[in-house]
Amino acid sequence: MRARPPRPGFTLIELLVVMAILAILIGLLLPAVQKVRETAGRIRCQNNLKQIGLALHNYHDNQQCLPTANSPTFGSAFTLILPFVEQDNIRRVYDTSLPPSAPPNNTVTNLPVAIYLCPSMAPPPAPFEAYSTHYASYAACIGSNDAWGSPPDNGALVRSNATGNPTALDRGKRLTDLTDGASTTFLVGEMGYQLRDYTFTSGPYAGKVRGGNTSWAFGYASYSFGSTQESLNSINPTTPLLNRLQAFRSDHPAGANFLVGDGSVRFISNSIDQTTYQALGTRSGGEILWGNY
Repeated sequence: MRARPPRPGFTLIELLVVMAILAILIGLLLPAVQKVRETAGRIRCQNNLKQIGLALHNYHDNQQCLPTANSPTFGSAFTLILPFVEQDNIRRVYDTSLPPSAPPNNTVTNLPVAIYLCPSMAPPPAPFEAYSTHYASYAACIGSNDAWGSPPDNGALVRSNATGNPTALDRGKRLTDLTDGASTTFLVGEMGYQLRDYTFTSGPYAGKVRGGNTSWAFGYASYSFGSTQESLNSINPTTPLLNRLQAFRSDHPAGANFLVGDGSVRFISNSIDQTTYQALGTRSGGEILWGNY
């Protein structure tokens, strides 16, 4: 019988060459995929802020003023606009006359609200979930003044009460109070969990990353409102922790999205001049802004 000819196949060297080529192609493809994914996340984040902007304007039409950054019972501006972001089920349970942690509010304040979450934001460290209400990605801008200090505030969404003193001080500003111009005044900006060196100092999670505080329900500095006092996406570890916690920040490369008073959304670069950045946080400072920002 005639012997069958050997079947053609890959040698080990050829197989290794093919695997090397595939590895190179995957390496070239991954950055492009990640870039497309980030672009999609950034667009969805901008859409979230546009919807929040519509809700704030609808609230203004209904109440003849913008919501305050927090309520006398320490709810956030985001609890006040729940009916205008299609969260009527939560709003029917949530009682604005009570604190977020009181029943029945505590049954809904741990729920995620998709419109308050940037898809690019990294989730908070697991230990933080053990005692926190559900995290969020956005915070009201109370101005360029210290968010940990006492009112009055120089921004568009001012506080109705000082920390620890739930006494109504301000009903909220009108859009006509934005004399610097609605298109040059921040209403809301991104605020995530990017303080990687903020760790637990005691307890069972001591030494583990704690991150930030952002929450859609609680009306406190670093939870649902901040200011432009500290630079955008501050990474200076020598800056006091409280200053960094009240700063706006995001997981988008090179900057963060902001909602301004006219309802549009701007991507602000980390390289923005600090004087310009602080001016964008104020409603009536009279600053003159030149060029693009």
